[in-house]
Amino acid sequence: MKKFFLLLFLTMLVCKSFSQVAGSDFDRITIHPIIPKNEYLPAESSKLLETKLYEIISKYGIADNEYITRFVITAKVNVVSKDIVVGPPQRISQRLDVTFIIGDIEDDKVFATVTIPLVGIGQSMEKSFIAAFRTIKTEDSRIDNFMQEGKKKIIQYFEIQCNDIINESKKLSHIGQFEQSLILLSSVPNLCESCYAQCVSEEVNIYTEMINTRGASLLREAQTIWAQNPNREGAIGAARLLSQIDYYADCQNQVTELLQDITSKMNDIDKREWEFEMQQYRDKIEKECREREFELQKYKDNIEKEQREWEQQVQEYNDQKARQASLDAEDAAQKRLLIKACRDVAIEYAKRQPTAINYYTVRSTRVYHW
Repeated sequence: MKKFFLLLFLTMLVCKSFSQVAGSDFDRITIHPIIPKNEYLPAESSKLLETKLYEIISKYGIADNEYITRFVITAKVNVVSKDIVVGPPQRISQRLDVTFIIGDIEDDKVFATVTIPLVGIGQSMEKSFIAAFRTIKTEDSRIDNFMQEGKKKIIQYFEIQCNDIINESKKLSHIGQFEQSLILLSSVPNLCESCYAQCVSEEVNIYTEMINTRGASLLREAQTIWAQNPNREGAIGAARLLSQIDYYADCQNQVTELLQDITSKMNDIDKREWEFEMQQYRDKIEKECREREFELQKYKDNIEKEQREWEQQVQEYNDQKARQASLDAEDAAQKRLLIKACRDVAIEYAKRQPTAINYYTVRSTRVYHW
């Protein structure tokens, strides 16, 4: 069992490394879009604004995990002016300031804000809002800077709070709140490399503790039922409890021993029903093993795929460098040939010129040195 979790842990770390090379640097950061209820903002236009928030986080590769809602992105709409444009048809023109905000709702902190002015014209108030919100562009440089700032602050939060997050997860696991502990650890994005690696390691520890703790509890309950009712009803009740124990729990040997003890004491009449329960148990174990092997194979396939993609990217880069080097060499050769051609022309021209000797009379002069 320890070998399995060690392999799983190492596989997760390798997957994380390749995903950082090949993927977006927003991987695993979770921001939840939310639009607060607004009395003067019609429902349809409010829904469109929420859709725009989803488009923004999607463009920047950010996840929206419904189980992790600490960090949110929202938009606050302020009507700057509203005018009636005479028709027909009569239209409503509005100037709006839409302020986008990324923040931490648990600590009540704002990480990043940006205000974008919009203009919307429509035949009704709602159509005016809709026309304005449709002009929001996810590729806007102001939104890009806003998202980069929000990402930076979230990463800083995890880097500073890493030890507190791990300690809090341990406290939760110690009181049996294993799922909450795992959710807390899984909220750390892989951009925080050191903290992420620590959290992955702690996740494996807590998951192991969870299946061992719950497995031991179910085993004790099954042992009690069988001891109090060493008959068909007790055997079936115990078997159904034992079937809930994770196959990789430390108590699996004791589970096998209890099942063998029950089987040896069943009489011929009860054995048919007991064999049915045992077959269900074996089917359940086989299914668990297949699922584990399938998930592990998915991790391995993912590593191989990302490795191939990375090697392809490296090869394309090397090929591009080689092509450029070839082009540079060819260009240099062309220049040398051109220079040689120029010199050949000059030499040939010089050869065709008549030889002329000029005689100069040099008069003696006296030089005085001061």
